[in-house]
Amino acid sequence: MVSRFSKLFGRSHDKSEDGVDCTDVREFSSDYIDEELDPENRERVKAHMEWCKLCLAFINTLKAMVGLLSSSEPPPLPPSLKDRIRASLPPGH
Repeated sequence: MVSRFSKLFGRSHDKSEDGVDCTDVREFSSDYIDEELDPENRERVKAHMEWCKLCLAFINTLKAMVGLLSSSEPPPLPPSLKDRIRASLPPGH
């Protein structure tokens, strides 16, 4: 999903002083949002977003999308799903 979404925010590969470009921000975006990016790269991404408002918009939009998706209820499963799963398992399971 991130790759399709990031195409909307396509941009030249301008590098900040820390050597991070827009492509790096898109690659780091999931880990950045999930706060799983190592501290050094997190700071580099933050520094890039201080001057690159397009990447800042990308990250903020992605955060909002993730928030909306995680707050919504999953769709109900078809009633026959449990039976189909059981039928696909080997005997004795």
